[in-house]
Amino acid sequence: MLDWRTRAAHDHQIVHDHIARYGEHSAQRLFTRSFVATVHRLSGLGHLDLGSTPWGQA
Repeated sequence: MLDWRTRAAHDHQIVHDHIARYGEHSAQRLFTRSFVATVHRLSGLGHLDLGSTPWGQA
């Protein structure tokens, strides 16, 4: 588990990929809730972005 956390600290995409595959709750258990929140804040998303667009915009 420490290896995952170390790798994620250097590459935040690992956290995003884990969330996409297993969900945010799983990521919070693996990487800690605080770390996942930090990754979201640093990525500028503030939430999981699934590539959706608002209604009426293409």
